[in-house]
Parts: sequence; C-alpha cells; structure tokens
Amino acid sequence: MSTSICPHLGLSGDRTLLRSGPDERHRCYAQTPPGEPELKHQEWFCFSSDHVRCQFYVAPTEPVADAEVAEPGRALGRMVYLIAIVAAVAIIATVYGRSLLSAPVPSGPAPELPATVLVDDSPTPEPTPTLIETATLSAEPTRFTTPTPEEGGRILSLKPSAADVGWWANGETRGHLGDSFLYGGSFEGQTFISAFNLDLSRIPRGTPLRSATLRLTGLDDERLMSEAGGAWSVEILAPDDIAELGKADFQSLFNAPVAATLLPALSGVDLAANKANLWTLDPSTLAWLQQQVLDGVSAVTIRISGPSSDVETLFSWDSGAGPSSLGEAPELVLALGPSPATPPPLPTEAFIVATLTPTPENVLTVAAQLLTATASTTTGTPVASAIIVVATPTPTPENQATTEAIIRFEGLPPLVIDTPTPENLATATANALLATAIALTTGTFTPIPINAITPVIITPTPQPENAATAAVMAFTATAQAQSAGTAPPLPYNILVATVTPRPILITPTSRPSNAATATEIAAQATVIALTTGTYTPIPTYAVTPTTTPRPTAIPLLIYNFPTVAPTPTSPARNIPNSLRGKILFFSNRPMPVMGDKTGLWALDPTDGSLAYVTQTWPYELGQSQELLRQAPQGQLSLSVQPNPQRVLQVYLTDHAYGALIDLSQSQGMSYDAAFSPDGSRVAYVSTEPGNDEVYVVDRDGSNRQRLTFNNWEWDKHPSWSPDGNQIVFHSNRDTGRRQIWVMNADGGGQRRLLESPYDDYAPVWLK
Repeated sequence: MSTSICPHLGLSGDRTLLRSGPDERHRCYAQTPPGEPELKHQEWFCFSSDHVRCQFYVAPTEPVADAEVAEPGRALGRMVYLIAIVAAVAIIATVYGRSLLSAPVPSGPAPELPATVLVDDSPTPEPTPTLIETATLSAEPTRFTTPTPEEGGRILSLKPSAADVGWWANGETRGHLGDSFLYGGSFEGQTFISAFNLDLSRIPRGTPLRSATLRLTGLDDERLMSEAGGAWSVEILAPDDIAELGKADFQSLFNAPVAATLLPALSGVDLAANKANLWTLDPSTLAWLQQQVLDGVSAVTIRISGPSSDVETLFSWDSGAGPSSLGEAPELVLALGPSPATPPPLPTEAFIVATLTPTPENVLTVAAQLLTATASTTTGTPVASAIIVVATPTPTPENQATTEAIIRFEGLPPLVIDTPTPENLATATANALLATAIALTTGTFTPIPINAITPVIITPTPQPENAATAAVMAFTATAQAQSAGTAPPLPYNILVATVTPRPILITPTSRPSNAATATEIAAQATVIALTTGTYTPIPTYAVTPTTTPRPTAIPLLIYNFPTVAPTPTSPARNIPNSLRGKILFFSNRPMPVMGDKTGLWALDPTDGSLAYVTQTWPYELGQSQELLRQAPQGQLSLSVQPNPQRVLQVYLTDHAYGALIDLSQSQGMSYDAAFSPDGSRVAYVSTEPGNDEVYVVDRDGSNRQRLTFNNWEWDKHPSWSPDGNQIVFHSNRDTGRRQIWVMNADGGGQRRLLESPYDDYAPVWLK
C-alpha cells in the first residue's frame, strides 16, 4: 500500500489518529460535518497517492514558519505568554467543567494537521455505519464540495431539465414530467418509479472522466415505512432504449435493460426528507460512461425504483422542478481531464472483404467445386458474424459500400461524395452556420484526404425483356470484341446505379376442393417433370396477387361480455351515434376478452349502464376533439408546452392570426386541457396548489377559476358534457383509488358518478 495518505483522514473520536488501513471509524475532515468515506473509497483514494483526485480534497494551508534565529528576550516573552494561556484554560475548565475541553467540530476549511499517528488495527465493537455517503440537511440541503480539477481539466455539473425528469405509476400510459416529486416504491397497490435524462453532449468527445458523483435530495417521507423493509436502487439504462421520456409509458421504462447499477442500494433508514444521498461511480461504470461519450451518445437515462407492490412504502426525492421543489435537482458532478485538441473520429463499422469466387471455365471445374463444397458440409456451414460486415467485391461494384470495401482492400485513394455548390447566398450562409454549430457541439469535421477521388455514377445497361433481345446484344458485343478488342474494366470510382427489377405477376394456383383433386394435380405435375423437365423456378421479384379477405364485422359495444376476442375493423371518421353522450374511461377491472388487464369502458350517465369497448379509436377521436374548436375566423387548438421558466403550461393557438396565448399562467405545471362544446372556455389541471386540481378559464385567458379543493393528490383529466353544463374528471379522494367524478360547470354538485372497487380513470365525454 502506498505511504501517501490523505492529510484530512482521521478517526471519528480524534482526527489526529489514523488506522493503518481502511476502517469504518475513519472520518473525512475535509467536509463539514465530517464525512464517512466508504472502505472502497478509502482504498482507492485516501490510502493512495490518488487522494488529490478525490472530489472532497482541498490543499492544506501552509504553516507560517518561525524566524530562523529567535532573540532570547522574545523567546522568554513567548514562554511567559504560553504559561499564562495554559493557566487561563485550567481556570476555565475548573469553573465550567470538562465539556469545554472536548474537540470542536471544524466549521471552515481544514487547517494543517499535526503529524499523523498510525495505531494498530485492534478490533473495537462499534455500530456499522451506512455504506453510502449521506448528509443530513437543515434549512438548506448540503451541496457538493466542488472537486479541484487537474491542470487543464474542469468540473462539469449535469442536471435534468423540467421536461426530462418525472415519475410513472403502473396502469398509466404516460409519465408526470416536470412534477416536483421523484417517487420510488409502492402505495395502495400501485408501483412507482422515476427517471431523468442527463445531457452528455456537453462533455467534449475524447475527454477523460476522472471521477463522477451523483446526488439525490430527499423531498417527502410522509409515506415512508422504514420498518416495512425493501430496497431502493438507482440504475443507468442502456442507451437508445428510452429515447424520449415524454413518450415512455410505465411498462417500457420498468422493463428497460440496465447498463450499470449504482451501489449500494438504499434501505428505509438511509432515506429522509432534506437528506442528500451520494453515489460515487466505480471505475467500471465511469469507463462505460466515458465510452458512451466517445461513441457520440447524446444522453443517458437514470432510473429510480423502490420496493415492489408487496411492500407498502413510498419515498420521494426532489426533481428540481414544480412548485413543491426545494431547487435541489438530481446532479451528476464530473471531474474532467484535459480535452483533446481534435475530437477523435466517430467509430466506423468494421468489415471483412471476402474474395469473389471466379466463374468456372469448364464443366470439370464446376464438378470439382461441387465436390469440395459437399466435403465442407462435414464441418458445418460457415457462420455469419453478427458484428463484422462481410463485403464481397464484384467486377463492377453494385453500390458504394462494395466500392469502399474494394478500395480499402487494395489500398486505393478513398472516395468522397462531392458537396454541391450552393445555388444562392442564403444557402451558402445556412451551410456555414450549420457547419459552425456542428463544430461547436460535436467537434470539427474529419478533414478530407488530399488524395480523395469523387465517384461517378452511371446508369446500367437495361435488362433485356426477352431472349431475342439478349441474343442480339450478345452478337453485337462479340462482333465489337473481335474488331476493336474487349472493353477495358471500369475505373474503381465508377458506381453503377442499382436497377429496380420489374415485378412479374403470377396468378396463384387455386386450392384443390378435395383430396381427390389434390392427388390428380400432384400426379399431373409428376408426369410433366418426367417428360419435359421440372418447372422453371419463380424469380425472387415475382409478385403473386392474393385476394383481399373480408373483415369480420364486430359490434362496437359488448353488453353480454362474450369470451372470444373479435377481429378489429378499421376506425371510422366520426363518433358513432351509439356512443354519443357516453363517457369513455380506462379501468383495470377484468375484461371479458382479455382477462385482468387495463381496458376501455363506456358509461351511460343517464342510467348507469356499463359496456366494454372492443376498439380504442372512438376514445382517441374524442380525445383529439377536446383540443380543437372552430372559431368564426378559423381554427383554435390547445397544446401543453414549457414556458420560459421551463414549466409546462396550457397554450391556445389562434391559427387565423398566429397568436399564442398562455391560458394557465401558473407557478406549477398545467396540463389535461379540454375545450367546452361552444369553445368559449377551457378546463385544465394545475399543480399550483400542491395537488392536481381542476381549473376553468375563458379562451382569452380571463376569468380563471379553481373548481376542486381537496387534500388528496389527484383531480385530473376534465372533460365537458355535450351541453357544457357539467364536467367529468377522475379523483382519488375518499378511497385512494382513481374514480369517476362529475360536477357542475361552476364546480358545484361534486359527486362520484361510478361506485367501483377498481381504478377508473382518464374519462372523455363523447359529443
């Protein structure tokens, strides 16, 4: 082990003492309050010469040296001064007690430590500390101690935007992006997970990553049941599996494969509101992240999951967005090394060039090749590589990829597609701006080799339409070869355009009506094969027409609940009369044809009758109609998009004038917008009060009114009745389950419309 030890390391009781190796009683006095470094962290940093690269390391203050020669009188004065100080301390200790002599907790930068004293590793029974570095917060959460970058390097902090952080619950088809809470765990039978994206494009490609630490800050522990057990984990997902969190549902995010798991996992005792949890990426995870940057991956997704539904406990971290946030967004702090002057080229696809088998010159050569191929079957057929592309050069390359393979194989100058000259000044300016943006974000282009050659594309000779044409072409080519010699081979930079073969239409053979007819057809085909030879194989580009099957018509509503799933038909353009005035909603109640899965149901508010809906297009059509209305001047539409503060709001677009109006103007997130039937008012949901509540507003942004007031989380997904006098929505008030509720357009007369032991949600009142 290296003798270079971090000067800020000491025991919890006495910072001047130090164990000779990693020990759980060690404390890091470079932090305030002193941190509890993990054993692995001590091994990798504290007890090695690499301790200067630790993100908590700060250089000790240099002591002020005494004068080289001290005068006797000054030395005697200092001695008297020291004796007086010691006497004063003794008097104070006698009066106020020994408590004043206990070692204080350092509150500022760590001073120069005295000579380190190594003690033996005698076992002392002490409680095992939490493996993860945590800090208990008071008024404001403790932030990272900024690491000291190496020379030429820098420190980079990555945080998600409001549109790239949120939580999901099972049974819901979309996430809650921009909300203040990052839930993990289970509550009342529902499972909650959270995720956020971090932008990797800010890291210059080729830059080494020295260290990385992730921080999450607790926000809400009201439903945390520490005694229930269970574990919370933080995982980095494989790239490209979740491209956009806004389009991800719970199941796809829950099942996404994991690229790296950050250790250790947390238990309930590690979690609390206003408590920061820190993870330091181990060397293998750090190397994986560095490779993602090198491969040009633009973002990485981090998922938070908690105990499954069999453990009733729920915890929330701070997302950094929304009205309830303390501003402590998830943060990944990276210590970067020096960036290269020129970013490395992006990885290219590897390939192997397979030499083309020449055409046999005679029948004997063909026979020998067949015997060789037959003998090779004793060892099995060749296995194609799933990673390396095999390119076979042909005498006349069929495409540019084959040409490039030949060039690399023969060591010829590379081919570069010529950039066309801009047709005007505006195009030239746009090209220049694009090149500048690419250079600033991903690095400059790889310079073109000075010996590069521009390819030439030629049109191939058309394929003969019949045997007579092919014979004439062959005679012509033979005569030309005899008189002027054979044509020289085409240069390697000639690319022959691929010909799209003209498909051959073949009438399908009718299916025999019975076994006797099938036997007769087989006997006739055998006779033809024995007398005139086998049939000519059908070309690969032949097309066989097939009859269009007639779809089986199914009812749109099922009241008797049959047990056989009918075949769906194509959606209609309009809401059918049988569904007008009914409320469509999703529910996890048992479905008549699919079992215990989420399905679509229709409720008749006049008599309370319930029907299972076999097709989802009426719901999708009704949902889209909620966002569009016709105005005297043109069309109006609603949308949800982030405002300048990156908080999602409801906007109205007047397409006649191109006007964009912020209808919600809320400090919290707003969504679930729906037009009234006459288009004069808009209902929407806002999180400004702390819960999800239903509001209405005039379409010009005036007369904003809150309609729901409750202590539960969710009143959402409003939809107007056809006459505009009522609004249906779902709420988890009273029962904790999502239920269908209805109220008057002014918020009065709120009542549960459907008594249900299931989750019923996302209603749409069809008009």
